[in-house]
Amino acid sequence: MSILPTSVRHSLLAVILAGLATAPLFGQATNSPIVFVSHEAITTSFVDAPQVGASAEGGGSGEKAKWLKIEFHYSCTPPAPLTFLDSAEFRVWVEGRDMFAPGAGPDGLAVALTGKVTYINIAANKDVYGVFYVHPSTLARYSTSQGTEDFDRKFNVHVEAYVGGVKMDIFDKNKEQDPNWYSQLHPIDGLVYRQDQCPFIVNQVDRYPAIKLTTSGE
Repeated sequence: MSILPTSVRHSLLAVILAGLATAPLFGQATNSPIVFVSHEAITTSFVDAPQVGASAEGGGSGEKAKWLKIEFHYSCTPPAPLTFLDSAEFRVWVEGRDMFAPGAGPDGLAVALTGKVTYINIAANKDVYGVFYVHPSTLARYSTSQGTEDFDRKFNVHVEAYVGGVKMDIFDKNKEQDPNWYSQLHPIDGLVYRQDQCPFIVNQVDRYPAIKLTTSGE
């Protein structure tokens, strides 16, 4: 942790944010301390839930349903002379289809499963990672007739980074001609989990920064 007084650290951050006030609405902000890395900053995969406390005698014989794992890759460059960024919030939109929405048609209603996480005490590093998860039943509910593989193969994911409430950078898993594609989807909140909201709280605990504790109801 930086030995600079809190007032000094906050003053440095205020200067950075003031300079970002005129940043463009879309794309990376000038002098952004958070920058998504490379053309593959978002990766999706299907994973089994950790078998925490599972009984050796228990377990069914059927195939286990898999979770969708959404990992994003970014760099952190705190304003000098700081070596840690106090916090950064990441917001995610995961494209899906509601096949049961009234009047949705054969392709279903285009929806966005949304979530957010705030990481704290992020050390300066060119390779920092964050993660979200989506429950198997949610994938099944909001997939098409092609099945949940659409979430990895076809559906897009949009992630935004914020510092001090100011947008720092954005990234889309798939290229889109319309940068506002995600905002045109019907949002459904509460279906994308942080690592501490699901069984993966015990998985790869050293790979990601600490998550900011939330109050009841958040």
